[in-house]
Amino acid sequence: MQRNVILSEEERGYFAALFDEEITVVPAGSDNLSHMISVTAEVPKLIGSLLGQAQFTLLAEVGHYKLWFPMEMTLDEFGQLNPVLGIPEVVEYAGNQRSWRLTELDELSVSNASYTGKVKVLSLSSTGMALQLDCAEVAAQMRLSSEITLQLPDGQLLQLSMVPVRQHGSMLATRITACKQNRDVLRRYLFQRHRQRHPALYQA
Repeated sequence: MQRNVILSEEERGYFAALFDEEITVVPAGSDNLSHMISVTAEVPKLIGSLLGQAQFTLLAEVGHYKLWFPMEMTLDEFGQLNPVLGIPEVVEYAGNQRSWRLTELDELSVSNASYTGKVKVLSLSSTGMALQLDCAEVAAQMRLSSEITLQLPDGQLLQLSMVPVRQHGSMLATRITACKQNRDVLRRYLFQRHRQRHPALYQA
């Protein structure tokens, strides 16, 4: 059975180029960009919980970010082992490590079964989001919800489970979880936006 290629040809080409070039380590504090790649079976607890049951992980360090790729080893029809890279989790590590947060999200929309007003997405990562609602009362009402629907720019609808963590006036911060398919779609969207926001990091 043929497996679907999870990364696009352009994305695979970029990482292939990284493998082909000489990898250098830049001293801490340097402004120069560096690329470092390693394969590991020891994944930090935070990343392991995001990547599911991945047994191997490709770690690519670009600038101040770490890209964790779940990696599976599959057999082709000739019995050769082939690595299959999944969609990366982008982690920033200036200070504490955390999933990269995307801001300026006018292209996204959020809906909820109990609320039909406008919801502005202030920030989004694969683990959480910050929402701006009309007023504090509406934010308090939204806290009672357990599910929301996130619509991506291409029209895809992602059902997300939501756990509110704090509220400041009409701003509500939540943790989010999703099924594997929706989680992969969200991670791909964030990865693509990270590449658009930081093109210099992805110049091989």
